[in-house]
Amino acid sequence: MTSTPIPKSRGEVIEGVAFQFCKVATVAFILGRWTLPVASGLAAGLYLWAFFSGKKDTRCVLRYPLVIAAFWAVVSAASVWMMLHPEIWQRLFSGLRI
Repeated sequence: MTSTPIPKSRGEVIEGVAFQFCKVATVAFILGRWTLPVASGLAAGLYLWAFFSGKKDTRCVLRYPLVIAAFWAVVSAASVWMMLHPEIWQRLFSGLRI
């Protein structure tokens, strides 16, 4: 007896791709420098696409596509801003004598 697998909805397929970028963005957030804005931006965009394609929950820790998209959009924007303004880091850490 063979059963036919239930086809995934468009939102589920897109969320699957978005979940992969979520994992990449998490690793880059911990270890990387230049991959973070790209991966987190893609994760945010793909989670938005999944949400507007009907996917209302995910396997990601944050659970809801709009929450995840907002989080990764903020991470992406902040990382780009910090790369464009490295003097902020220098002023921030200069007083710490690290």
